[in-house]
Amino acid sequence: MRVSAERGVTALELMVVLAVVAVLLALALPAWQDLAARQRRNAMAEQLNGHLALARSAAISKGRPVAVSTMGEGWHSGWRVHLDDQRNGQWDAGESVLAEQEGDPMVRISGNGSMGRYALFDPDGRPRQSGGGFLSGRLEVCTPDRLGVTVLIMSAAGRI
Repeated sequence: MRVSAERGVTALELMVVLAVVAVLLALALPAWQDLAARQRRNAMAEQLNGHLALARSAAISKGRPVAVSTMGEGWHSGWRVHLDDQRNGQWDAGESVLAEQEGDPMVRISGNGSMGRYALFDPDGRPRQSGGGFLSGRLEVCTPDRLGVTVLIMSAAGRI
């Protein structure tokens, strides 16, 4: 005669497993949050880099000034790439929009000098200030609650 003893999971065993899982999650969560913040920051930096390259290329190919300007209080609120026949570094009614990017509230982007508001490219692809002077500078992309900054530096030729 064979006696079958079916065994289930006891409450104590279940509690131990849940405690181990909770400890592992607590250890992994900060690393996961850092990874997500770094990915978010890098994605916005790549978008901005691509739109700056688009603006420079469009200025050269169209033979007209093209600007990348903020759509609000700063780069982090979004930006647009547009023709800028007024050469003022801002979008005016009637100027064609070539691309737009929404901002990300989790990412901050700041620039020095005029780069804090716009990047304007002459028909030869060189960056200029709205007054006609030389424009170069840097844009810093960061996630305020995490370490790390991605910096985009524009050269005198307009390359990042």
